[in-house]
Amino acid sequence: MTGRDDARVQLEALGAFREKLGDKLVCPWWNAPVMGGLLALLTFAMSLDPPFIFLLEGLCIAWIGIFYALARRRMGYFVNGYRRGRTRKVAIGMMLAVYAMMTLSGAGVRVWHLAWLPWLATLGSFAIGYGAALLWQRAWRADMTAAL
Repeated sequence: MTGRDDARVQLEALGAFREKLGDKLVCPWWNAPVMGGLLALLTFAMSLDPPFIFLLEGLCIAWIGIFYALARRRMGYFVNGYRRGRTRKVAIGMMLAVYAMMTLSGAGVRVWHLAWLPWLATLGSFAIGYGAALLWQRAWRADMTAAL
C-alpha cells in the first residue's frame, strides 16, 4: 500500500465518521419551540415598561442558561450557531430578524401607540426562532456530512 492509498483509506474513514456523527448528534424535538419561545419573550419584553423589560430579559437569560445546561447534560455537548459554515449564516440571519421584531415591539408601544404590534412581533419572533432552529439543524448536518 502506498502513502496515497493509505491517505485515501483514512479520508474515507473520516468521511464515514462524519456521516455517523451527523446522524448521532441530533437536537431533541423540543429545541426549536424552546428557542422560538425564548426569542418571543425577549421580543415581548421590549414592549414593557423599563423595570419589567429588565426583569423579563434577565429571566430569559437565566432560562437560556438552563437550556444550555440541560442540553449539555442530556447530549454531552451544546453546539452554538456561531461556528464557521452554513450555520453562521442562519444564526446571523435569525439575530437580525429578531432584532427587527424587537424594534417593532418597542416602537409599536412607545412611538406608534399600537397595542397589537408587540403581539404580532412576538409571534413573528417565535416563528423566526422556531424556523431558524430547524434550519440551523439542517445546515449543521449538511456541514458535518459535507465531502472533504
